Amino acid sequence: MAFGSIRMEPVFFALGQVAGTAAVFAIDACVSVQDVQYEKLVARLLADGQVLSL
Repeated sequence: MAFGSIRMEPVFFALGQVAGTAAVFAIDACVSVQDVQYEKLVARLLADGQVLSL
């Protein structure tokens, strides 16, 4: 059971980083998370070292 959950941890970390970054942008712009500019979010995630594609 433990080995199965360990392989998912990096996915959860990446998801948390994306969600947190999107939330900050939404709060700063006073918009919903769905209305955050995709290009701005991607640019910030890449600048932070997030891997978005292989």
